Amino acid sequence: MKGPTRIFVTVLGMAAVAAVVAVLLIVPAFRRTEADRAAIQDRRAQLLKLQRVGALISDLEKEIGRLQKALTFFEDRLPEEREIDVILREVWLIADSKSLTPRSIRTNEPETMPRYNSQPITLSLEGPFESFYEFLLGLERLPRLTKVRQMQVTKSPLAEGVVQVDLLMDIFFEK
Repeated sequence: MKGPTRIFVTVLGMAAVAAVVAVLLIVPAFRRTEADRAAIQDRRAQLLKLQRVGALISDLEKEIGRLQKALTFFEDRLPEEREIDVILREVWLIADSKSLTPRSIRTNEPETMPRYNSQPITLSLEGPFESFYEFLLGLERLPRLTKVRQMQVTKSPLAEGVVQVDLLMDIFFEK
């Protein structure tokens, strides 16, 4: 082999070696690099999702704490069932202190709920309207949970400014 042919064969051999190296080493390395980049992007996306979920969990924990405090507040205002007579006496005293004449107080059948019970009470009162308004404010100030479910106010035919009131209220208590 003469000089130019030898150079040509050498260059051709080097090109063949370079092609084999490229096919066997460089192309697979590029493929692995691309696969690694895709995996990194997937992991970053998962990390972002986890960070969002972590923030939501933190917010939920705060909300759960707030709701537990509210639940405790309301449960503390629920009397025990045996205290119903005390509450009835308080209602009677409020009516009496506001110059209202209680005509009747009747308890109805207790209503059962999942976490509490309610005791419906029917009241019939008579007296000045301003006193009745003060009576309602007194009920609102009771340390117990109460709810006025129905109220019927009628003007007394006998005296001016006097009302007759039929009231259905609930007193809530623990089971």
